Amino acid sequence: MTVADSPVHCDVLVGSISASRPTAFCSPDDTLDSASNLLQSTGRTAAIIENGEKTVLGVLTENDMLLAFVEGTASSCTVGQWLHGGEARLPNFLVPPLSLQPDVPLMEAAARMAVMTNGDFACHHLLVDPGDTDRNVALLSALDIARGLLVAASAHVGDQALEVARMAVTHAMKPRSQVPSCTLADSLGDALDLLHSSNQNCVLAIPTSTEDEGQQEEEGDQVMEHAIVGGAITPGDALRAISERVNCRSLSLGKWLHKSGISPEHRFISSESSLADAAAIMSKTGIHHLLVEEPARSKIVGVISALDIVRALAAASITGS
Repeated sequence: MTVADSPVHCDVLVGSISASRPTAFCSPDDTLDSASNLLQSTGRTAAIIENGEKTVLGVLTENDMLLAFVEGTASSCTVGQWLHGGEARLPNFLVPPLSLQPDVPLMEAAARMAVMTNGDFACHHLLVDPGDTDRNVALLSALDIARGLLVAASAHVGDQALEVARMAVTHAMKPRSQVPSCTLADSLGDALDLLHSSNQNCVLAIPTSTEDEGQQEEEGDQVMEHAIVGGAITPGDALRAISERVNCRSLSLGKWLHKSGISPEHRFISSESSLADAAAIMSKTGIHHLLVEEPARSKIVGVISALDIVRALAAASITGS
């Protein structure tokens, strides 16, 4: 066989994507509190639950931690108790259907994940199982798939992926009118409650009045100024609040966003940007949700998330099949 006759890989495969970041693992005997610390320290949005024999029992996600926070069980419940309590997003019976082989293409993985974004077991994670006892099962998140899109765009592989990469963020984002919001005067607990009850993964923090906005601008803090016009609360904030043992009911969103340390330049993206641009920012910062603003940077028009990129890839795989 000549070089010209050799097979050419025209797709990004999930095995290479999942291998690019370490997977977090926890035990059913761990507390949810310690699991929250694990996710915080690793920067992952989920951890694979394994027993002593390295058998995968399920996956603990940041949305599980959000629900545990809302229910008040985050500090008193073990991972195993949560997994068998009927509310886990990826319990044991979903492990087989949500497991992929390493040679599955990016587009197929996106389609599989998109199917699981609604319902009682809505989950934004898949498992990559090499089928080899000497190799660990790996986790694939929505952010990993967004990274895969960036790889495809950089390597110019996969026609459908390239088409999605060039798509404007406005074509895939959730319009601002569809994103729930709280005021900066509301508590962090109020925002996390709304995050759960709305079945969304992002809540916007907005000023209660123009007076509030002016007051914050006088503080001279650019992070706070930008947070006023569109700071975001996500399930990751629940993780951080649990890990830091914050009294969420007495802490305002304004103060919480002020101490978050997330630079405005990392959270905002122009409405003229592409999904590849969004994936690049997400990949660099580890932030799953970006606030889409008009070029003049005067108005937020929507939110683009890693999961929105997954849905765009899934839609392209359907129309292209």
